[in-house]
Amino acid sequence: MISYLTRTLIVALVLCLSVYAEDTYEQVFQQEQASLSTLLERGRAQYRYGDYSGAQETFRSVEIRDPDNAEAKYYQAKIAELLQKQSYLDHKKTREQMLEEVSRSWQRPQIRLTEEQSEALLQDESPILKKMQSIVLPRVSFSEMPLSRAIETLSDLSEEFDLEADKASKGVNIVLIDPEQKNPAVSLTLRNVTLDKALNFVTKSVNYQYDVEQGAVVVRAGDGVSSSLLETEFFPISRATVIRLTGSSVGLHDKKGQAGDLSIQEEELALLNFFQRAGVLFDADPGRSLAFDGTQLIVTQTPRNLQRLRNILRRYQETKQVEIEAKFMEVQQGALEELGFQWNVTHGSSTYQTQALNSSASALRSLGGAFSTQGTTAGDGSITFANGAPAMPLSNSPPAFPNNINLGVGTPNIANILGVTDGWRVNLIIKALEQKTGTDLMSAPKLTVLSGKTAEIVVAQEMRYPQSYGKINSAVGTSNSTLVTGGSAGVTITAGTPQDFTVREVGVQMQVTPTVEDDNESISLRLEPEVTEFEGFVEYGGSSVAIASGTTVNVPSGFFQPIFSVRRIQTEVTIYDGATVIMGGLTREQVKEVDDRVPVLGNIPLLGRLFRSKGETSQKRNLLIFVTANMISPGGAPSRQMVNNVPPGGLFQNPVIVTPAGATQRGQD
Repeated sequence: MISYLTRTLIVALVLCLSVYAEDTYEQVFQQEQASLSTLLERGRAQYRYGDYSGAQETFRSVEIRDPDNAEAKYYQAKIAELLQKQSYLDHKKTREQMLEEVSRSWQRPQIRLTEEQSEALLQDESPILKKMQSIVLPRVSFSEMPLSRAIETLSDLSEEFDLEADKASKGVNIVLIDPEQKNPAVSLTLRNVTLDKALNFVTKSVNYQYDVEQGAVVVRAGDGVSSSLLETEFFPISRATVIRLTGSSVGLHDKKGQAGDLSIQEEELALLNFFQRAGVLFDADPGRSLAFDGTQLIVTQTPRNLQRLRNILRRYQETKQVEIEAKFMEVQQGALEELGFQWNVTHGSSTYQTQALNSSASALRSLGGAFSTQGTTAGDGSITFANGAPAMPLSNSPPAFPNNINLGVGTPNIANILGVTDGWRVNLIIKALEQKTGTDLMSAPKLTVLSGKTAEIVVAQEMRYPQSYGKINSAVGTSNSTLVTGGSAGVTITAGTPQDFTVREVGVQMQVTPTVEDDNESISLRLEPEVTEFEGFVEYGGSSVAIASGTTVNVPSGFFQPIFSVRRIQTEVTIYDGATVIMGGLTREQVKEVDDRVPVLGNIPLLGRLFRSKGETSQKRNLLIFVTANMISPGGAPSRQMVNNVPPGGLFQNPVIVTPAGATQRGQD
């Protein structure tokens, strides 16, 4: 048992500990509130001075320590709203800047002066060869002189007549390598030749050759070359140069629609064959090779053949391209004149009408009735039911095309005169029409194409139509259809589904292949203009018939296929730079007329005109094609022509360039 004193002491100790814990908790709480107040004050100050990111971090730390702090939540919401407005300003700023770039795009390219720069890759890298070409020897004469002595003489003469170099660098070192000591005799006389030409004649006369190497010219026998003397060089080559060397001018597409460009392997073989024919041999030694990766040549050859290759590429390095400006001018005029009369006379139960024999149509036809193709195969193009069943007025006529000749179809009658005299009812229908239409069309596409490549220009409409149709299916069965009278059998006819759609371009299209001649003054053009016109439709197949319960259903075929007329020219001409080729003769006139009359009555002078129907419509088309060819430099300006304010070889350049930071003016040179 615990004594009374002990219990009293325990209770006193617990009370003391409780009072101490309350004091400690109060101190901690007060310290925490003071720390939060400090953070809140700091956050408010950051907010007032615009440090929204710092204020956001401060209030976020307050919220972490006091999740229910309303002031921290309030300020974070206000900061998020302000940042959202700033982000919207970024959006608005970027949007306005992009729209401003669109407006600046209306600025036309400006003309800037530029100097023609030769490609460094094709520049002569050997100063020795340049010096040999600059040294002119007034006279060289050898008579049965050993080759070694002749080489020594040429070396001395090079020093004597080297007028451009200083004394320390005069002359050219010429070394003879002759392990077999052949040393053939040279007999040769030359006057006023450069050193390289003289050395070339001397070595050729004894079946030797020379190569320009580092610091000297080496002369050796021409019967084979050691692989240790071969060198490898890289020659970057432009696309235009490849086209000129290989002659791959098949064009954009061949007649079958397949791409006509050569593959890299085919171009490599074509380049190899060209250089072989030009005298750079690759089959004389196993170590000689040529590789092409599409942008550069990798050649392993003797130094002399490398120089030959460099000279050939220098000759073909100029980018030759042609600007083709084509103008298609088409004038179309249509005229229609028509005047017709139709009489209907009724007396009692008798009717007298100007109509053709065995026909319900009027004998005095209109142009639309005489030449319209509607219903030529299947009556009026509607689905009909025999045995008294109603007809379905479903149009099954071919689609219309906007360029058909005007027949005045659907034109209302100008007068309908009705009179009754002594029981005679006379009705006169007058159809009169006079129309003139005209259409002028001009299109002037312009493009630039590399010399030897094919450009294609199309100004046409695309007509899409099926090439075949599926089978027509018909079925007879029981049905509650009201179309069939007097029975419960139904007839179902499913039209054929169009298949194998194709596209035909109706209009003008032209392929042109320009080739700049070597004189750089004339251009050869291969021109292939073609004019395709839509003529109408032809209906194929017969009508479909289904019979059910004594009712016959007749459905016209409706399988229409278009007919086109094509006018095509193919020619090759050579013109001067800037000249124009004119192609005409693509004219066409179509005339349709009708002249119907009532026998005897139609031949009466003056009065007979009331018993005649006469109409004529015509359509004339004339198409002229102008093709102008200009040689264009890579800068976009005419390469050789003098044009006002446009110097030859000028650079056409957009003055505004778009960078990630926005549009900016291009710097001046």
